Amino acid sequence: MKREHAIKLRTDIKKLIRIQGVFESQKLPNGPFEKPLPVSQMMALEELELEKLTVWELSNKLMLENSTVSRIVDQLVKKGLIYREVNEKNRRELFLHLTEKGHITVNCLREYSITFYQRILGNLSESEQKKVVDGFELFIDSISKPFD
Repeated sequence: MKREHAIKLRTDIKKLIRIQGVFESQKLPNGPFEKPLPVSQMMALEELELEKLTVWELSNKLMLENSTVSRIVDQLVKKGLIYREVNEKNRRELFLHLTEKGHITVNCLREYSITFYQRILGNLSESEQKKVVDGFELFIDSISKPFD
């Protein structure tokens, strides 16, 4: 790969992260909250929507430290979005579940973000939209492969 391509990709990814961060912190609806949820909390809710998890499992899925995820969990419990349940087979282990309010919040955030991305893609022709979507898929596939 050419060095120039790597430099351009690095620069563009930094721009994307900045733009995405601004979007996530300022553009999401507040829903039942005074201010939008942090990205880490939204990601945790999305993972818990799929299955009940322990803090350790959630940490692995989010690729964050256990202590960081423990703080996220405490905040989500305080907001009434998740609850902890003792594992009857191993009383030292806690499972995390979404509450009904948590399910509603995840659905609201998902629909809002889908509409947001539809508006972004709406600025492009059908063929350009396909290029963007296919390009992201290729990029994610490449990132997922181990380095030689």
